[in-house]
Amino acid sequence: MTHLPCLLIPVFLLIGMIPGAKGADPALRSELDRVYHDWRSALINKNMDAWKRSTSLFRQVVTRNLIVSGGQPYPDSIFEIPIQPPEITKLRMLECEANGNTAHLVYFGKIDLGLDAEKIPDNLLILKFFKEGQSWKFDTTRFINLEEVPDIRAGLQNGSADFLNEPAFTPSGIVPPVPTECRKPPYMAALQMQSYGYETKAQINGFDYPPVTDNSEQQLIIGGLAWGKNDLKLSIKAIPIPEGEERILEVNAVVITHAKDRPQIRIFSWETTSATPPAEIDLPVWVSGGTLKGH
Repeated sequence: MTHLPCLLIPVFLLIGMIPGAKGADPALRSELDRVYHDWRSALINKNMDAWKRSTSLFRQVVTRNLIVSGGQPYPDSIFEIPIQPPEITKLRMLECEANGNTAHLVYFGKIDLGLDAEKIPDNLLILKFFKEGQSWKFDTTRFINLEEVPDIRAGLQNGSADFLNEPAFTPSGIVPPVPTECRKPPYMAALQMQSYGYETKAQINGFDYPPVTDNSEQQLIIGGLAWGKNDLKLSIKAIPIPEGEERILEVNAVVITHAKDRPQIRIFSWETTSATPPAEIDLPVWVSGGTLKGH
């Protein structure tokens, strides 16, 4: 799946204020609240200058690269989003926490994304921020659907939020480097990964992609592919699998044509089922007359 829409809008998580919310520093909470509301207002009012002022530089470049790589007009497409950023004033805040130059607000409640749903269930919303110089900037949101964990949802409804002590719910303290602005793609393309029994990270032509672990994903290739050789590097780590199950890592590169008869052309494929895969492997991805005929 191409992640363009949800990366253009940082994803959302919510929680309203409860007595003794973890890490509830009033000054920090007030500052992060203000930054988020500035960002939300900029998005709703389609104000590019305000969006840049409130958005982290890392997220600005990531958003630009996704738009350009998807063949959409920049910056107009920033505001062409299918959902609206949620209002957080009616949510219950569970946590306000900073770690170095990273911080987050965690909310719980009925997160309204403007999708005209008949019923909005209680879920989690995490708002993430980076500090640039002396100012906090909004980066992204993470929405957690609690449908599959009704015990956690019920616990939150009763005021219990012990899971916030888990490392996954602590700001990392690491601000990622701002990526290079990509070119307009010569060939719009995507990387398809089936990574079961592995944690797999990809780098293509110098751009890094999120790891895929026990999942299948399609990721838009930043800057697309160029005619000739393109450099793909995979970092692979085998992880434990349940007894009786098989591991598989399959990586495909496809050129996106948008043609009715052939919307995608697979030009590259590589796979392994080894329990001891190479930690790193460099693979050439060729765009040529031959590969464009497809596999």
